[in-house]
Amino acid sequence: MSSRWTWLGVIATLATACGDTQQADDILALEGDATNGEAVFSANCASCHGADGTGGSGPNLIGEAGEDDAEWVEIILGGEDTMPAFVDVLTDQEIADV
Repeated sequence: MSSRWTWLGVIATLATACGDTQQADDILALEGDATNGEAVFSANCASCHGADGTGGSGPNLIGEAGEDDAEWVEIILGGEDTMPAFVDVLTDQEIADV
């Protein structure tokens, strides 16, 4: 019985991950607006990452190597470590703007 629950958990996790990947692709297809992105960042991200993105209680975002745009979008959608998910907080357009 526990094996069945384990597999259901694995399937649910994969389905969620695939959904985030598709949503990330959809977001990357949108044209971002830097002015709105600055306002969205200030309202939702700056309290942890600093007004200029150089860090605070959250990590420095400036010059982060190894993350492509799709990875950044997936982190925003699903969260990472202590960062919460913003999938239900920000619209796809707001994420594209950031």
